[in-house]
Amino acid sequence: MSDPDEIVRTFALQRIASLFNISVDLLNEEDVFGEDLKATRSSGLFTRNEYDAIEGDILDVCDRETYKTISSGNLTIYTVGDYCDHMVRCYKRKPKDVIATLKITSLS
Repeated sequence: MSDPDEIVRTFALQRIASLFNISVDLLNEEDVFGEDLKATRSSGLFTRNEYDAIEGDILDVCDRETYKTISSGNLTIYTVGDYCDHMVRCYKRKPKDVIATLKITSLS
């Protein structure tokens, strides 16, 4: 697997599986956050849940233009596939941030 897009997608899926404590084999790109993937605990003042981590990942890797698009509501990430696509897109603009966020060990 030497295609960087596929490597990023694979690590993005692994990140989601890890956060939700499920097998990567159980994930579908059509799975919807909040419907198919539910947080195990409430988010609160000092506690973070799975959705907070996903949101943090999404914002940590985006550039200013993408951040503006998200903030304006013109880009919403609902599904596992949306998250993976976002990571692949952002990898092209800010590869170091995506590598760090997804803990990618090798792109070859």
